[in-house]
Amino acid sequence: MEKEILLNLINKYLSNQATAEEEELLLSYYSTLQKNELKWDELEMGDENTARVELYSKVLSEIKARESSSKKVFFMRRWFIAASVTLLLGVSASLFFYLKNDNSFLSTKNKTQPIKNTIAPGGNKALLTLANGSKIILDDAATGELAKQSGVKVAKAANGQLVYTVENTSSNSATSGPIAYNTIETPKGGQYQVDLPDGSKVWLNAGSSLRYPTNFNGNIRSVELAGEAYFEVAKNAKKPFRVVSNNQVVEVLGTHFNISSYIDDTSVKTTLLEGSVKVLSTKSNQSKLLKPGEQSNINYSNSSLSVQQVNTEEVVAWKNGYFLFVDEDLKSIMSKFARWYNVDVEYAANVDNLRFGGMVSRSRDLAQALKIIEQTGNIKTKIEGRRVIIMP
Repeated sequence: MEKEILLNLINKYLSNQATAEEEELLLSYYSTLQKNELKWDELEMGDENTARVELYSKVLSEIKARESSSKKVFFMRRWFIAASVTLLLGVSASLFFYLKNDNSFLSTKNKTQPIKNTIAPGGNKALLTLANGSKIILDDAATGELAKQSGVKVAKAANGQLVYTVENTSSNSATSGPIAYNTIETPKGGQYQVDLPDGSKVWLNAGSSLRYPTNFNGNIRSVELAGEAYFEVAKNAKKPFRVVSNNQVVEVLGTHFNISSYIDDTSVKTTLLEGSVKVLSTKSNQSKLLKPGEQSNINYSNSSLSVQQVNTEEVVAWKNGYFLFVDEDLKSIMSKFARWYNVDVEYAANVDNLRFGGMVSRSRDLAQALKIIEQTGNIKTKIEGRRVIIMP
C-alpha cells in the first residue's frame, strides 16, 4: 500500500472517521501482514531499520498471544495499527489490490528496472479558449498573466492552476457590457484546477470541459460542465451557484461536491461532501435535496433520479491523487484508467463478473497499475501502442 495512503487511512480509522469499507480494507491488509509474517527484506529495508523490524516482530508476537481471546480481537487490531504507524513510516511499501471474495492482498514492491511499453500517467494539461476565440495551451504557458478580458485578469499561478481576478471595480468595467465566456478543456491524460472570479475553486478531471463567465454578473452564478469536476463553491446567499451538465442542473449556495457526467457512462452522478445541493433532472423534472455523504444518480436512458449513501473518499480519490476502488467492476476501473493514461481498452475475455477493490497512486505508470490487477490471477493485460488488451 502506498505509504501516504496507508497513513491517511490509519488516521481516519483511529479518529473514528473511516467508512465501513475503509475499515474493512485496512483490517484485512493488516491481518494479511500478520498471517504471512511479512518478510522485511522484500520491502528493501536496510540495516538501519533493524530496531524497527525487531519492534514490529514484538508487536506480532503480542498480537498472536492475545488473539486467542475473541473478545480482544477488535481492540488488539486497533492497537496494532496504532503501534505500527511509526514502524511503517520508514517502510518502502507497495501498492495493493484484492479480488472480491478473496481475502489475500496482492502487492508488488517498487522496481528499479524499466518496464517495457511504459505509458506515463496524466498531469496538468488543459486548453483555455478565451472569449475572443484565441486559445492558450496551459501546460506550455509560462507562469504569470495570460490575458485581460473586460476588467478581469487571467493568470497562471506557480502551482499550475488558472486564476481569475476582477480588476478596476471602481470603473465598473468588469460588471457592465456583454458577458464574456471562457472554456477550459482537459484532454485524456490531463487535469487542471481553476479559481473562478467569485473565489470558487474547480478541479477538472481528465477528458472534461468547463464553460464559465469571466465575471458573474446578474443574480445567478452559472457554469456548464462536461465530464467530471470537483467544486468548492464560495458562499454567496444572494447569488446561487448553478452547474449545468448532461441531463441535470445542480444548484448550491456554497458547498463542496463532485459531478461525474461523462457521456460514455450510464448516468450522471453528483456526490455531496459538505453543505447541501439541489439536483434537478431536466428531462423527468424530478428533484432531490442532497445531504453530505449522499449521491444522486440520473440514468441516461430513462432520466430517473435516485439517491444513495456512498463512500465520498472513493468518489473524490482522483482529485486527491489516487484511484480508490471498492467492489468495482473491471470495466469501470479500466474506463478510469483509459481517461487518465489516454489509452483505448479492448476486451478479449468476458470480464462482466469481475469486481476488484484497492488503491493505486495516479502517479504510477500504466504498466505498474495493470501489473497489480494481473496478480489477482484472473486476467492478463497487453499494451500495444496506446491500446490495452484485457485477456483471460
